[in-house]
Amino acid sequence: MKCQCLFVAVLAAAGALTVIGRADDKKDAKPEKGAVNYVHVVVFTVKKDAPKDAVASAIADCHEMLSSIPSVRGLKVGRPADKATPIAKKDYDFALLVQFENADGLMTYLEHPQHKKFLEKHGEHFDMQKLQVFDFSDEKK
Repeated sequence: MKCQCLFVAVLAAAGALTVIGRADDKKDAKPEKGAVNYVHVVVFTVKKDAPKDAVASAIADCHEMLSSIPSVRGLKVGRPADKATPIAKKDYDFALLVQFENADGLMTYLEHPQHKKFLEKHGEHFDMQKLQVFDFSDEKK
């Protein structure tokens, strides 16, 4: 009987710890994700005198710094694809696609300290004359 009671107590404690762990996970998690309706695309070309690792470093920081911004719902970043359609442009160094629920999410992203820190760290290496930015919303009927 004592053994059964002890077993039940251990199970109850384990269940409580699991619930506490889940609550802690949610505390640091991004807000619940809604529909992705707004997209921000940036096409980057680095300056000729940029360090050799400028592209790799910027790509890594996009994943590390920008994807953690709470309003970001999805992020893809990379160099031009080796296997692309015949008409695909390849005259850039890397591109970034960021997804948001709405335009307010984009504005939050643009003003976020992590985005500003990314620009401070990498902006001097970007050729601003060749920089292309596209923002669009998904038009569903």
